[in-house]
Amino acid sequence: MPSNPPTVETVTMIWVPDPLPPSITRPRQHVEAVLPQSLLETGGQGRAALAWTWALTGTRPSPVTLSAAKGSPPSRDEITAEASTSPKGSIAPPGVPTDFCDQLREARQILRWLVGDTDEIPVDDDNRGRVIGARDDYARTDEQIREARDLARRGLEAFDLPDPMNPADARNPWRWDATWMNAAWLRGVRDLLDWVLGGRVLSPLGQRVANLPTALDLDYEDLTADDVVLQGRPGGIAVNPGTYPPPQYGEAIQAAIHWLRGETTVSPVDQDASSPYLPSQ
Repeated sequence: MPSNPPTVETVTMIWVPDPLPPSITRPRQHVEAVLPQSLLETGGQGRAALAWTWALTGTRPSPVTLSAAKGSPPSRDEITAEASTSPKGSIAPPGVPTDFCDQLREARQILRWLVGDTDEIPVDDDNRGRVIGARDDYARTDEQIREARDLARRGLEAFDLPDPMNPADARNPWRWDATWMNAAWLRGVRDLLDWVLGGRVLSPLGQRVANLPTALDLDYEDLTADDVVLQGRPGGIAVNPGTYPPPQYGEAIQAAIHWLRGETTVSPVDQDASSPYLPSQ
């Protein structure tokens, strides 16, 4: 009895021009890695496939407004506008969210990723970081994470918080000067990224055990930081140096997490080891 032939899933091919259009900010190797995974998940006939082809070549209609193909790649401004405009031509029946039945969410994410408006990788694979050389669901490679951690360390070598700190100063973190606030922020970046890189077993706030934490492990740390951030703020909790680190520390934890996930394109520490509290000159 003949055996059944193996099932092979066909992925629609979309041409990736070389060089990429000026509007595309991603490295070619990242585009070539993410594109087939995206088509594997969404198919070659929906708005997601239109988003790839329209942004890269302009040879198919635009994915949201379904404007006619003009035969050349759109500009960055055109892609940004397409990603944020209202949809047209939806086939969704009444009562069904258009964003999910007609791939508008996926199409917008692809467009925003291609032009660098977001670093969230536009695929649903649980290990999507692998397509850019990262671990798990991270949007940053270990090399990028290590670079940011080392910048925070160098900043703290230049200026850290006093140890011990005067108790009256510790209870008034919103009255600190910018250099102290910056140091508290850098401590949060350093400690969170140390944990992610496997340099410490316990997470800095929740004390969760993980040798190499996954992106999912960051969820609890993000929530735990809420109380830290709200210390001394209207509607928040009282400052408690005996229980919590400074609020700027918690803010840095959350900023680093959002950067690791690609939810923000801005690194939590810049090349001068500065934070929002002490911007580079």
